[in-house]
Parts: sequence; C-alpha cells; structure tokens
Amino acid sequence: PESTWPSRPQLGPSSSSAEEAMLSRLQSHTRRLSSAALRPLAAPQSLSGQRQKSSFSRGDKIKASLMEQLKAAELKGWTPEEVKAALSMEIGSRGLEVLSEVNSLSLDVDEIYYNSPAGVLYEQALRYEEGSAIVDSGALAVKSGKKTGRSPLDKRIVFEEASADDVWWGKVNIKLDYKAFLTNRERAVDYLNTRKRLYVVDGYGGWDADYRVPVRVITSRAYHALFMQNMLVPPTEHELETGFHSPFVIMNAGVFPCNRQTEGMTSSTSIAVSFKRREM
Repeated sequence: PESTWPSRPQLGPSSSSAEEAMLSRLQSHTRRLSSAALRPLAAPQSLSGQRQKSSFSRGDKIKASLMEQLKAAELKGWTPEEVKAALSMEIGSRGLEVLSEVNSLSLDVDEIYYNSPAGVLYEQALRYEEGSAIVDSGALAVKSGKKTGRSPLDKRIVFEEASADDVWWGKVNIKLDYKAFLTNRERAVDYLNTRKRLYVVDGYGGWDADYRVPVRVITSRAYHALFMQNMLVPPTEHELETGFHSPFVIMNAGVFPCNRQTEGMTSSTSIAVSFKRREM
C-alpha cells in the first residue's frame, strides 16, 4: 500500500505572480541586451549576484547557438569575454554546461529543472504528482509508492580493485559484478529518458571544504529533488561556477523496477554504486 510522507517544511510554493515577475526580469535582461547590440563599443553589464533560471531545455541549446552567431556579428566591437558575458545574460552559461553534462550520461529529455527553489519544486509536485498536497505545517506531503522506507538488503557495491580493500564486505555491503551494474544503469537511463522533465540537484556531501564530496542528483520526481536539497549542503553561485567539478552522480530511477533476472538482484529494487565510475 502507498503511504504519505511529509518532507521537512519549506517555503511555500511560488505563485503565478512570482513567476510573472521572474519572467518579467528575464525579459528585461533580453531587452537590455538587444539595445546594447546597437552600441558595439559599450560593455555589457555584469549579472553577478543574480540567480540564473532554474529550468533549461533542448531549445535553449539551439537558441544559444543562434544567439552566438547573431551577436558575434553584431558586437564586433566587443572582446570575446564581453560577448560571452552578454550571451550568458540570455541563456545562462551554467545552464548550458549542466545540459551538456547531463547529456553526456546518455540522458536527453525535453526539460531540466536545475537547483530549483523550493517553491518551484512544490509547484511541480502539486501539478504532476498525483496525491501531493501541502499540509497545515507548510510541508509537502507526497505518495512515495510501494517503497515506504530504505531497502538495506538491496544495496550492492561493485567489486573494483581500487576500492576492494576499503569496503567491509558482508551481509550489508554485498559485491556486485561490473556488468550487472551496467545493466541496471542502462535500465535506469532508459527509464529517465521516457520522462518529459528531470530534476537536477548539485550539492556537497559534508561541510568541510577539505573532505566534502560534490554530488549531483538526477531524479524524475520533484519531491526527491526537494528532499536532496535538505540532505546536501547547497553550493554558492561562485562555487558552482569555479569549483564544482566531477561530481558523484546519483541517478534516481526508483519509480521503475530493476530486472530481477540480472545477476546479483534479489528483488525489483536495486541500489548499486560504483566508486570507480563515481555513480550510483
């Protein structure tokens, strides 16, 4: 039976007026950029400190390419750095980078919501996930499905020479063949590619800068993204731009079952990690 699990209270969902205000700000940036194109000797204004939009699509890639060709011709008086800054006003350089990195994992969907504010994730859950509701405390309550908690007996760790001596093998940390991991990974990727939209969360596991691990979570459900924003340490805009490299990737396709005939599986649930690939 399905059960309802509330997440930690967050800020309330964004209203339509807030969305309109955000769109208005983005449109104002576009108007300023268009007018600046008529003044090739003027330098673009910096957008440092302003938040990038939280959703990106395939269309953004095409738009970025066209904008680059157009403005490179119009802004001949600008340096390459100034042209890049102008283009980032229109598209968001970080957004295009995230899209490219997600695509490199063989994931290709219509829309990606990246490090979205709590209000956006609330709205997404209420709109697309049946049974979601806001309770009187302000928390988002959702239906988790058949799995209502952890599945410790379904955890598997790929046996790899580099990490073999660092894992306490036994009833909890069970060995998994690399080929079986790739089979499960492909099944997860195939499922995620059937979704119209995905949610991506970047954060750090741990506070200490010397030991923390950059983590990227890719999931098909908005409430999973909201939950992981609670679990991970949010990076600053500066950290995302300069220091968030080679994250440990968690692909959450838990809505879809694994193939129980895959070697090493004991149920339709699989939590498999490869330390060499830095993937789960």
